[in-house]
Amino acid sequence: MHLTAASELPLRALSTLFARAFEGYLVTIPDAPVLFDARVRGEHISLEDSRVARVDGEPVGLVLMARRGRVSRVAGMGVLPAWRNRKLGAAMLRPLMDEARARGDSRMVLEVIEQNAPAVALYARLGFQRMRRLVGFAGTLGAQRVEATPAPEEVGKGERARLGVEGPPTSELEEVDPGECARLLPEGLPWQLAPATVSGLSLPARAFRLGPAVAVLADVAAPSLGLRSLGVDAEARGQGAGRRLLHALAARWPGKPFAVSAVVPEDGPARFFEQVGFTRTALTQLELALSFVP
Repeated sequence: MHLTAASELPLRALSTLFARAFEGYLVTIPDAPVLFDARVRGEHISLEDSRVARVDGEPVGLVLMARRGRVSRVAGMGVLPAWRNRKLGAAMLRPLMDEARARGDSRMVLEVIEQNAPAVALYARLGFQRMRRLVGFAGTLGAQRVEATPAPEEVGKGERARLGVEGPPTSELEEVDPGECARLLPEGLPWQLAPATVSGLSLPARAFRLGPAVAVLADVAAPSLGLRSLGVDAEARGQGAGRRLLHALAARWPGKPFAVSAVVPEDGPARFFEQVGFTRTALTQLELALSFVP
């Protein structure tokens, strides 16, 4: 096996290889070049630093590497089904660890699905240490109750309360740039929730403001409202602004449940989703880190 730069392959070929390398995985990775391109741009993935694993010249695996400052991230590593269980994972990642150390990176981070025991064990053998557990959520917020009622923006405050339509009218929702949400986020969030990632999101992701709160939805045309990010102005936190925004979004797209990927730190932001009544999803992730600092 030898490694070549992922930048040598066209984006469409990389999208297909990425999807094939995750066939049968715990989550589905679609072969969608548009989504793959958005992932590369938003997560700061360097295709020059990413690697394609080849055997006899044919691609058998892929490691996507992201970089910000002096931190590297394994943004995805997979092997084609026919080449699994041959110890390729360590052989693919060790050279990239050496490259990161040589260029002066301070650490390398990654997320791994906790239920994927072989992958967790692999990263432990390579020296990665557990930082925290990341969880996901799913739920609805009053959307079902507005389906048979007049449009919320056409109903007065008292009438909305009588009909059971929670939150403010949807006409108060203002579409803004995702960067507006990024500016409200605290420090120390996982890579996929970090301000740098959120500010780089583009269509079909869309951001909406309601007062001091801004949320970013992955794709409002999808069956569920994928919540990519939610930020509230520091002075307004703990006063229900985030909850009101979620209710307004639920009224704007009635009948659609919310979905939050397992990238939410269990020891902090997760409490908000629990308080609004969302249910934890079964899959969890572990955020791991490998320090290069002596």
